[in-house]
Amino acid sequence: MTLGILLAILRQAPALPIQSDPQAVNRVAEKMALLQQSIQTNHAAHIALSEAELNQWMRDNLVIASAHQAQQAGVSVPVGSAATVEEVQSALKDVRVNLVGNQLKAYALFHIYGKDISLQLEGTLETRDGYVRLTPTAGKLGALPIPQATLGHVVAQLFESPQNHEKFHLPPEIKSIDVDNSTLVITSR
Repeated sequence: MTLGILLAILRQAPALPIQSDPQAVNRVAEKMALLQQSIQTNHAAHIALSEAELNQWMRDNLVIASAHQAQQAGVSVPVGSAATVEEVQSALKDVRVNLVGNQLKAYALFHIYGKDISLQLEGTLETRDGYVRLTPTAGKLGALPIPQATLGHVVAQLFESPQNHEKFHLPPEIKSIDVDNSTLVITSR
């Protein structure tokens, strides 16, 4: 049984297909500039990012493995980013997000101890007390489905652990982040 579970974890789930758009990089830059301008002038703003724009922003702003590993995973790395040995040994190789209705589906591929491990989470994104939270509805580690009771506990631990808690804290200028009508909506104060 243990061997079966291990094999299911090591069997990779296919990466989520994501929308792509060659103009997304320009639109993301414009939208983020508008958000920054609204914050500087103390005017509330609602910025909506499409799935293609959100994935483009993540590719441009997350340090994903080394350039070589990212190229093998088919992911671009921001210019000037370099991973340390520790980061490469336990590196995030790919991140993809689907936005469906008010749900978020996230796929992450990690390279841990010489093996690729995929994690998929589905759920509702919301803002509570200045922190972004995910209320999970489904999840898989590799090809192994995570039981709902375990999933809720694992996601809660992820968001509340001392090393991660502040990573999910929104800047004071941001009121909320949520998914609405298949777009990620960022609302400033």
